[in-house]
Amino acid sequence: MQTKETFRRDIKKKLKNTFCIYDKKCSNKIICMIKTYKKPKSYKYYKDNRLFYMKPPYINNILLYSPLIFEVDIKCIIKKFIKYKNYQVFIPKLEKTTFNMVKYRLPLITNYLHIKEPINCKIYKNKIIDIAIVPVLGIDKNMKRIGFGKGMYDKFYKTLKVKPYSIFVSRLSNISKYSLCDCYDIKGDIYVSAYK
Repeated sequence: MQTKETFRRDIKKKLKNTFCIYDKKCSNKIICMIKTYKKPKSYKYYKDNRLFYMKPPYINNILLYSPLIFEVDIKCIIKKFIKYKNYQVFIPKLEKTTFNMVKYRLPLITNYLHIKEPINCKIYKNKIIDIAIVPVLGIDKNMKRIGFGKGMYDKFYKTLKVKPYSIFVSRLSNISKYSLCDCYDIKGDIYVSAYK
């Protein structure tokens, strides 16, 4: 019987530390999704077991990621959207077993997991994120994320007031036909891969 651990292990064996010519095509697809995304008229959130509504901000806040060599290289997406005044680009900055959200700023340094992140930057908490581009190893049949096993995105999503529109992305399309994930694993809205 397949489990999340065996599924993750099998995918890791197929990862290649090399440039992929299909990354650009995948990035262009994500750019189109970001540009055509329409915000809801209001965001719903719960506080003290009560439902509240919030008007979306004019600025489009997007959470991207600093790619590792075996992940889809989305640096062209970052470069594109930091030029637009109506978009704010954020990336993760690691903090022990989770991460904080910071604006993308140069220069970058490489952290202990070999991920590039800004050196000095303001941490944004309780910021409404409209779209999140999330790297994955694969997904299960319920569209839930199978990541690298550290649970950083799961912990980060718990801190968000409003769940963003989540685009999962990986170089290879890895979809399990089983329900493998736990209740706390984050669920995506769409899954994109460089190799269809």
